[in-house]
Amino acid sequence: MRYIDFHCDTLSLYRTTPPAGESLRQNSGCVDFRRMREAGCSAQFFAVFFPPADKLDTDDFSYFCRLYMPFLRELEICRDSVALTKTYGDYVKHRQEGRTSAFLTLEDGRLLRNSHYNLDFLFECGVRLITLTWNGPNCLGWPNSDDPTVMKQCLTPFGREAVEHMNRLGILVDVSHLSDGGFWDVAEISSKPFIASHSNARALSPHRRNLTDPMIRRLAEKGGVIGVNFAPFFLSPDLNNTKSTVSLLCRHIQHLYRIGGLECIVLGSDWDGFEGDLEIPDPCALPLLFEELHRQGFPASALEKMAWGNAERVLMDCLPS
Repeated sequence: MRYIDFHCDTLSLYRTTPPAGESLRQNSGCVDFRRMREAGCSAQFFAVFFPPADKLDTDDFSYFCRLYMPFLRELEICRDSVALTKTYGDYVKHRQEGRTSAFLTLEDGRLLRNSHYNLDFLFECGVRLITLTWNGPNCLGWPNSDDPTVMKQCLTPFGREAVEHMNRLGILVDVSHLSDGGFWDVAEISSKPFIASHSNARALSPHRRNLTDPMIRRLAEKGGVIGVNFAPFFLSPDLNNTKSTVSLLCRHIQHLYRIGGLECIVLGSDWDGFEGDLEIPDPCALPLLFEELHRQGFPASALEKMAWGNAERVLMDCLPS
């Protein structure tokens, strides 16, 4: 079954010089172009993840280019099978040509630096999704936190403006990693569906990165989607869990279905962004998930919506045409 995945951290391969033989075309991680093609990938979202500034040996814009330029080079080398995608029309065209769509995203909007010009620049570079915060505050708002005071913090004034600007441009607004207060601001402000690209249900796993049931309902009411995250510590009641299993993934999918409905469920694997024992270690193992969901009663039409149909709807609603 073809699929769309809203989040992987595979571009972090280029944070330093990759080991010999490692590239987006083929590597020892979870995601590469070869396995994407074998698994029937219609679209993969590739995140430029920003580590804490004190962990970088350069400034944020130079770091962005360090990951962005190899991304473009690899796409050029493999242009017959995968292509940078900037509009919904591009996505449709690439599907018809038998090519996988590669979307560029930011994980941490701190690169905007309170500037709409920077947002316009990133749009021109091809960025089509921004995870507003990572695990620290930035010009847009505050992150998820174990501190209730921080968790209640809302978007900054610029963050509120940026959500509106992203809606106008056609950049997906992503609330994964955002504070609870920031989530509710986005729900109020966004005129288009917004997403949680790689988050699960807090009712089943109490990690602060997961969504509460009221959040799931509100996001679904706005037409948004939640990318089910494969990381072990977002799946289990035990936050020290190191095993990601099909059974745990299905529990979260069943919960999202009960609370938000079928239309809110998509994939947001977070592959190459965490460590652990994975029952689904790469795209080629995704049939294990869909086979179990079918065994649990989901018909083929529902599985298609989870795998790609719901994602396509959001792309059509939010991206430039």
